[in-house]
Amino acid sequence: MSIDEIFAERLLNMILDEVDDMIVINDPEGNVIWMNRAAQRGLKINIENAVGSKCYRLFGATCCCDKCIANHTMGGPHHCGCKFKCKNTNGEHECEPIPYFKDGKLKIVVQHIRLIDNNE
Repeated sequence: MSIDEIFAERLLNMILDEVDDMIVINDPEGNVIWMNRAAQRGLKINIENAVGSKCYRLFGATCCCDKCIANHTMGGPHHCGCKFKCKNTNGEHECEPIPYFKDGKLKIVVQHIRLIDNNE
């Protein structure tokens, strides 16, 4: 990895750690590979305990949502409309998965998870 790539990765991590919404990045099989500080606080789990676990388990589910982009083979930014209550948090959340494809294959899924007002 070049110095520019290391700098870019650290800069991106620093920026994403400052976002108030939860960001969880997982591989195509749904294994967590990274999460921001908001996700650690919101889900009340340490990153070391989350890495390698299935993303849906973080939210108290027993299986992946059938609408999740990780279940699709192609696509762009995708609003699956998944709404759920996390076992570790109060309120209802909405997930917007954003896939990253390289060479025609799904490489990672960035999940943008935000708390939604139940009165909406």
